[in-house]
Amino acid sequence: MIIQKIGPERLLSYRAIVFIAAVLFAIALGVLAVHSPRAIPEAKAEDALARLAPRAARADVAIVAMDDASVAKYGPIKSWPRSLLAQGLSKIEDGGAKVAVLDLALDKRTQTGDSDLWRTMANHKNVVLGMSYDATRDQTYTPDDIRSLVFLEKYAIADKLTLDKRNQVFQYPLFEPPVSDFTGSSAGVGVFVRETEPDDTLRSARLFYRSTVTYPPASAPIRGKFPTSNLADGAPVALPNLALVTALRVYDLDKDFVQVVSGDTVHFNAKLDPPVDAPIDNQGRMLIRYYGAPGHYITYSFADVVSGKVKPDVFKNKVVFLGATAAGDAATDARTTPFPGQMPRVEVTANAVSTFMDRSFYSRYEGRIVPILLVLGVVAGLSLMLVSGVRSTMIAIVLLLAWFALSYALYAFGHVMLPILPGVAAILAAYLISMLLFLGPMRPVALEASPMYVPPPADKVHTV
Repeated sequence: MIIQKIGPERLLSYRAIVFIAAVLFAIALGVLAVHSPRAIPEAKAEDALARLAPRAARADVAIVAMDDASVAKYGPIKSWPRSLLAQGLSKIEDGGAKVAVLDLALDKRTQTGDSDLWRTMANHKNVVLGMSYDATRDQTYTPDDIRSLVFLEKYAIADKLTLDKRNQVFQYPLFEPPVSDFTGSSAGVGVFVRETEPDDTLRSARLFYRSTVTYPPASAPIRGKFPTSNLADGAPVALPNLALVTALRVYDLDKDFVQVVSGDTVHFNAKLDPPVDAPIDNQGRMLIRYYGAPGHYITYSFADVVSGKVKPDVFKNKVVFLGATAAGDAATDARTTPFPGQMPRVEVTANAVSTFMDRSFYSRYEGRIVPILLVLGVVAGLSLMLVSGVRSTMIAIVLLLAWFALSYALYAFGHVMLPILPGVAAILAAYLISMLLFLGPMRPVALEASPMYVPPPADKVHTV
């Protein structure tokens, strides 16, 4: 007759094997995570966590959308005369916008009201413009193309910049700044927020584009008054991202206030409370804190703004983003983000700038993955070495739930993204080791009753 079974958790060897295996597996997983490209499943797990922690859109951020209604009224966005853009921008400026951001390509000169748009920019001095980097751009450069590139030097960061040596280098002639009149009269020019990861999801904004100022030969003789280049000396420079330039303008700062601290933090060197310290990776990329799904921000139709249906005073002291959102229009650049649905680039930019304004930065702590998983391995080992069987399963479930809860809390409130799936793998590895021992060489020992054992009378047995 079997009285009870004794589990292996009473054995010192069982405890030692479970604990040591848990710690070693955790360290191995950490080393593997550090030295391997970030896995897409891990990125998807981070996306799921981000969706659990949406944030309220800032009331001082607004989008003027070149939407379906605007396209229905004015035609394809790329065919719009610049005078129409000037009308919309003037309405925004009449309302007293703090900063106006044109998330549009303006690198080609037209005869459709360029002077009107230029005049509006020059009069208000708070318009930030975007530009592309095109590795496949036409290698024919007009004198006006060269002029625009020279004007772009005004916004290149050449001092107080210490970038990681692994930072990608971009060819200066492949940037496509707005035409020289716009570039020279704007409050800043930055590269569009558009780089995606291998799974075609846009999660970060490259704040700096490392380059060296060089100029290609012009396709025609350069005549008349021409700006002088001051940075074509072979020294490295960095061209800023559109979100970074906009954030500087929000705080009434210029490029001279940007510092890279310790190679992993972008610091605004000004008396700001709280300070602005954006963590970046070795490529100068900042993780974007998305506030919600597409359509999360206050949005006005461009057509309604121009027609007067939207009163200009709604833009007072706001950061206003103007860009294309019309589905199917060639000017609309929509991207996949951690939230469901395709998000127009102008709204991605708004999220990136809001990350600066809220100081809602977060980082992955990639350099600390091994210590984090080591601690987790110790906790898992200590917890599982004292139990076996069903109790091991229960403890493993509790550990997994605690890991998910900790990951959520640190992301939502602590600005840290833990290595979610490596942590799950570390817990499961410790659990599987304990179960293999339980089912194999260290299975429970059955204690049989002695032949001399006499069970007590039934009426003397007390049940609890």
